[in-house]
Amino acid sequence: MTLPVLPFYIEQISIADGVTQNKLWMHVGLITGIYPFVQFLISPLLGTFSDKIGRKPLIVAGLAGYAVSIFLFGMSKDIFMLYLFRSFSGIFSAAFFTSALSYLTDNTTEDKRGSSMSLLISVAGLGSVTGPLIGSLLSTAGSNAGYLTFDHFSFPFLFSAIMTLLVCCFLSIFLKEPIKRNRRNIMNTNNNQSLSFFVSLKSFNKAFVSLLVLSFLSQLSLALFQGTFALHSQRILAFGRQEMNTVFIVCSGVIAVLQLGPVSWLIKTKGEIKLIPIGLTLLGAGMGLLMISGKIDLVLLFVSFIAGGMAILTPCLASLISKNSGKNNGAAMGVYSSVNNLGQMLGVVTGSILMIWFFHLPYLIIAFVLLSIAYLFITKFRFDSDLIIK
Repeated sequence: MTLPVLPFYIEQISIADGVTQNKLWMHVGLITGIYPFVQFLISPLLGTFSDKIGRKPLIVAGLAGYAVSIFLFGMSKDIFMLYLFRSFSGIFSAAFFTSALSYLTDNTTEDKRGSSMSLLISVAGLGSVTGPLIGSLLSTAGSNAGYLTFDHFSFPFLFSAIMTLLVCCFLSIFLKEPIKRNRRNIMNTNNNQSLSFFVSLKSFNKAFVSLLVLSFLSQLSLALFQGTFALHSQRILAFGRQEMNTVFIVCSGVIAVLQLGPVSWLIKTKGEIKLIPIGLTLLGAGMGLLMISGKIDLVLLFVSFIAGGMAILTPCLASLISKNSGKNNGAAMGVYSSVNNLGQMLGVVTGSILMIWFFHLPYLIIAFVLLSIAYLFITKFRFDSDLIIK
């Protein structure tokens, strides 16, 4: 609901605060990027914390806090409040997302983990498909209440807060702590474990770290596209909110459709590792081809390539990372979430900066990197049966 209108909402508040055009793009990048940045900082701590106190408390607290923070973000009236409540949203969403991933891995066996990850992500993708549609329906509403602002850009944030609060209430009643978790053993295992990101990273094997790098690159690529394409298309193709809604609906829809069926089947029949170079190739090709797109039909086709690559990479990498996490699953998922958030933050920020020099430059660079890694995957790297990169 909020992603297609986020850049325009930031732009509206920034202009009202007297921000110049050059600084406007900087604020769009920073406000968008601060959300994954705080997730990067706090996710390892929250992952370890969920190992100690359980998954449900952080899932419920994360949803409740996110509902409040996104509500206040949607009523903000100046730049400072946007930064503040966007930061809070990142903290609380990190608590939910990290604990939710750990909850899933607690309740699945290794052979079913890839398809389970695919199902989880595909359901989230369906939410992303319907979100922009709901946001469009709410775009005609608007009112003011003193210092608080309700307009056609802020209403999607308010409705998102309401929906999140309903989910929070539902899970607080019906969600049960995973039966297979031995909480006492997990607490003993993690009593002496550092909560810092870099020390946590050192406790895992080389395969885990290598897979994290690939996950980082994939999330950076998607965030670069999501965070800059509104400005890119507005400048090059004269796209407005309706066209951007269509682009994000297609992107999320392709991801959801592929992960609900084809990707899960491919993971079961081919295995995660064989699908990774395919995902990298699709993602890289889609990013590169965006530079030559001049019509909405071509844009949607190339965005489908990006979505197809992410539909393959996200569940495959999440599954492989969880299989290489060892006993500290919550800490591992915290590091995984943190690395993804770092990629999302850097994707938005670096993309916005590179666009100042040349509007196609972000897509050119990331396409070259992704396609080069896909080539190395096929020609240079070898993998054993335990999915350890040699």
